[in-house]
Amino acid sequence: MTARTNGERPARRPGVLLDRDGTIIEDSGYVGRIRDVRFLDGAVDAIARLNASGLPVAVVTNQAGVARGYYELEDVHLVHKHLDAELAAHGAHVDLWLFCPYHPDGIVPAFARSSADRKPGPGMALAAADALGLDLASSWVVGDSPCDVGLARSVGARGLWIDTSDRDPGPGVRRVPDLAAAVDTVLGDIASRPGRAAQERFPTRRYDSGADFARHYSDELTGAMAGIDPVGFERAADILSLAYLEDRAVFACGNGGSASIANHLQCDHGKGVRVGTGLRTRVVSLSTNVEILSAIANDIGYDAVFEYQLESQAREGDVLVVISSSGRSPNVVRALRWARAHGMRTVAMTGFTGGPSRELADASIHVDAHNYGVVEDAHQACMHLLAQYVRQSLMADADVAVQVF
Repeated sequence: MTARTNGERPARRPGVLLDRDGTIIEDSGYVGRIRDVRFLDGAVDAIARLNASGLPVAVVTNQAGVARGYYELEDVHLVHKHLDAELAAHGAHVDLWLFCPYHPDGIVPAFARSSADRKPGPGMALAAADALGLDLASSWVVGDSPCDVGLARSVGARGLWIDTSDRDPGPGVRRVPDLAAAVDTVLGDIASRPGRAAQERFPTRRYDSGADFARHYSDELTGAMAGIDPVGFERAADILSLAYLEDRAVFACGNGGSASIANHLQCDHGKGVRVGTGLRTRVVSLSTNVEILSAIANDIGYDAVFEYQLESQAREGDVLVVISSSGRSPNVVRALRWARAHGMRTVAMTGFTGGPSRELADASIHVDAHNYGVVEDAHQACMHLLAQYVRQSLMADADVAVQVF
């Protein structure tokens, strides 16, 4: 059962799943009343440190007291509401609360059953991953019970067992004395990673299920699209709209998969935008003519294949749209620099870190993802979005309603 504290779903990323009783608050035995809540030393500050690092924090707790009749569902919600208030008073927060009220030995009929949500079952961890966009393989489970260790193993997360004995936690699990030490370990792991791109790449493990891979890929693409800066998109739309209204030429270019998007841009912005608008757009893909591309590459060099064409065809006031997943392709960067130096307006679609192209363009549509397929799929969608936006913006409401887009 969940209680979200924010409404937006971020891109897939690492996070921390915390047990509650014995990890954040004292475990006095079935804590179901606010009067029984006592924070463990250092727990609030530890959660605040996770918040400051940008890692999402979910609490996953077995609450068999509901099934056993010691307290009711509403009591659990009231305890979590109290914990939220206490954490907030000290500059900390939990992004998601989950609990399992079921137990096969319960006496309350509605909750007297087994459940995959009950730790070490994976249910709550999978729900947290879905709600917060977590990559469980790069996340941590922290708790004081063997069932927390079991949860970490069941979902492939990194286990941190709060235990002061000399018991062996088993392979893949580290023993720590308290939550503060667990957070030290988590932040140390983060600091030792090779960089932001490595944390956000997809996939990070092998998939045995095509359906699971498809679902997670779709999550990555959804997150990538949601993270695009609307200001950059608006600026790109304005540049293209003005170019078409002023009868300027629009040139597009890219390499590999990005070349296909540039070619498709010529189709949708040349033919598609024209339908129902009366526009006669002039759109050229610099990536489409293999004869001139190979001639320039052979005689001058591949870095010049786009710049050389612009020198012959482009004029001041025209527009250049570049598509480059890395943003670093030398021929794309050269074309951007030439366009800027000769009075052209420029739009760049980039991914990964964005490279020089992201900074050089007048309008940047940056996809914050680190998978070429995801970046290119998002760029293709943005190309369609720009074409359809321009087209519908020049039509009356009644005309938009009867057109097929």
